[in-house]
Amino acid sequence: MRKKIVLIGLIAVFIFLGIFCYKTWLITFTVTKFLSGPTEGKQGIVRSIIIPWRNYQLHFHHWLLALIIGLVCLMRNSYIVTPEVFYSSLSAIIFQGIYCYEDWYRIIKKKNTLSALE
Repeated sequence: MRKKIVLIGLIAVFIFLGIFCYKTWLITFTVTKFLSGPTEGKQGIVRSIIIPWRNYQLHFHHWLLALIIGLVCLMRNSYIVTPEVFYSSLSAIIFQGIYCYEDWYRIIKKKNTLSALE
């Protein structure tokens, strides 16, 4: 259910921005799919950001980082490229991260005690 709500919101924003963005969106989606891990738990070309904290691991998914970057740039009214290209790229990264992985919502994980003993 959470996945559907997020995806419907992204699709609504994409339609709102218009067809102008679709090429940028498709290129960014393809590049993100290539650079990220093929499945959950598999390392991609670009390494995941996982920060150990006590008995937990904080996993900063690429979709979460893109969302944070987008919100900060929106609040500061600054862009790296034109807003249409910038937000279509970020929405493609967010969409790929949520659509292609089943563990997209797991940000805080408890450390596995067995792996610490090995």
